[in-house]
Amino acid sequence: MTAKALRPPGDLLFVKAGAKVAAACAGLEDPDEVVAALLGPASVHAVDIERVSAGPWPVPDPAGVALLARTPTDLRRLVSLRGALPSAVRVMVAILETPSWFDTPQVVMSRGVGQRVLRECRVHRLGASGWLITTRFSKEQPAGDVAAAITRGMTGFHLNAHPLPAVALGDPALADWWPGDPDASCGGAPEKSGVPSAELGLRLPDAEWPDRRVPVLARPPWEHATWTAIGAPGGYERLARLDPGQVPPVDERSVNPRGFLRTPAKGIGDIVLAGGRWTARLDGRDLVAFPESGLVTDTDVDRLRRLRALRLSWRPAHTGPIAAARVVAGLAAAGVPLIAPSPPPAWATATLGEDLLSLLAREDADVADDLRREELSVRMRRHALRAHGTTARWTAFAAAAGLPVPGPPTISVVMCTRRGDLVAFALGQIARQRGVELEVVLALHGVPAGDPDVAAAVSAFDRPLTVVEAPAEMPFGAVLNAAVARASGAYVTKWDDDDWYGPDHLADLLLARGYSGADLVGAASEFFYLEQINVTIRRRWTSETMSDHVAGGTFLIARETLAALGGFRPIPRSVDIELFQSLLRAGGCIYRTHGLGFMARRAARGKHTWQEPVGYFLHRAKDQWRGFRPSRLMEHRP
Repeated sequence: MTAKALRPPGDLLFVKAGAKVAAACAGLEDPDEVVAALLGPASVHAVDIERVSAGPWPVPDPAGVALLARTPTDLRRLVSLRGALPSAVRVMVAILETPSWFDTPQVVMSRGVGQRVLRECRVHRLGASGWLITTRFSKEQPAGDVAAAITRGMTGFHLNAHPLPAVALGDPALADWWPGDPDASCGGAPEKSGVPSAELGLRLPDAEWPDRRVPVLARPPWEHATWTAIGAPGGYERLARLDPGQVPPVDERSVNPRGFLRTPAKGIGDIVLAGGRWTARLDGRDLVAFPESGLVTDTDVDRLRRLRALRLSWRPAHTGPIAAARVVAGLAAAGVPLIAPSPPPAWATATLGEDLLSLLAREDADVADDLRREELSVRMRRHALRAHGTTARWTAFAAAAGLPVPGPPTISVVMCTRRGDLVAFALGQIARQRGVELEVVLALHGVPAGDPDVAAAVSAFDRPLTVVEAPAEMPFGAVLNAAVARASGAYVTKWDDDDWYGPDHLADLLLARGYSGADLVGAASEFFYLEQINVTIRRRWTSETMSDHVAGGTFLIARETLAALGGFRPIPRSVDIELFQSLLRAGGCIYRTHGLGFMARRAARGKHTWQEPVGYFLHRAKDQWRGFRPSRLMEHRP
């Protein structure tokens, strides 16, 4: 970005000329240029995130604090250093590049604390995709709180928090290991009250930890595992000790499948070594030069979305094995299709794991078809997020330290049916679900529990199940509410009795909830089996995006959120759309993930709540096949 593009609006005066400004930078290639463009007349002391001290800031009592980040991912790294950043009456946050799907940033501070003393907030465009936010308070506020408020507005999460033990970072250089958490302490010293700073700490090798009550892990900075360092005396011992836990995790709330394109406009690019770093290149043009540390950002991923895939050569491998593994894990978690024609070296197997490596494509033909390409992407990102995401990594750390970690949340599957003959089929679809804890609430709408088909199906089902009987004249929405009242899971999902679901359907919804933070997540209604004419179609829907609706038989919502909305409207039909609209009007958000794990059935008219004729679906089809043709992710057994 040029200095001209970085120049703030002419009427913006952050501080008076010569005033002291403390600046913390993250991800900037040329911080001096950025500082000069945004803070020219001020007296600026700028420090890179990896050089921030856990002690007092070198500039006492600054008139303003500037947090300068290349991407939203980089800003989240600064959030975890809240305790090491200074306070000021004026705080500036600059994000130089953002993904195409990025919304206008907002400052969402805690009520009664920061929001109460906020006197001025200005948001400006910065260049083509950047943003400049300046704030003024009636009294000094921690700059980290402003960064946290902005990052919270970037996702669907209402809280910047993880359901994990409290974490302390022994040194700011370790911020990449726990991004986006303003509650992380920096330095490891106990609080003045004597309370431990955290339940689990992370320090640099050979560094002291001031609180012996806290179990501590040691991780070196990426510079300790460059190829040069490994080639030095004793370096091969480091290579032999490599494992996935040595790789900084992927920040899944920033780097994830959001923005995935089903039909890319460009061809296959290559990851090549240029200037000592891995670089994504297409037709001789460099698209992304990955940082020496291997960090992959949301903006980097967005630049690669239009590619069909990236071809990967393991040798030469970036700046070192850990940094290279970090690039691969980040791209995989984002769902960028990767092709690795040659077998992986030992360091790649040690850091990434055989399971993830087995999911990479082997040749260009593997991604030539749009559907096969997306299936590969989904399999790859599922595993990468569950094995290399921040939550997964710190859950493993906590378990290894003997700390209690929360178990998976229970999902209450609510199914309402008027057709006893379909109960066995529907329960069979639910029984296939893997990787989740679930219970079923079966609402029989005008069907007696003693119906032979129902009784046999319920008896054969081996998971927790509750039967609710409702009279036939009760409105559909009221029946659903009666079923939800008997649910005990943290989440509620609605299930259709005649549709097909892949075995990872519920696990994928939980995964999407985990990286999007949306109040409601669901699948795209892409695949339909038109039973009358024995044809399968796939419709044109954008997936991995915030939306205003999802397929009605696929959505998942927190039970307490559903209760806050008053449940379903007690109406005979359109209960899904009404719920979606209520949620959006209340300020919630909806995320639509991929639709490869769901196939809707459309029988003859009069046998389904949808009354549209076959032509309605054929007209909207992107793809069409004769017979029953679900995605391979459905793992359908005829």
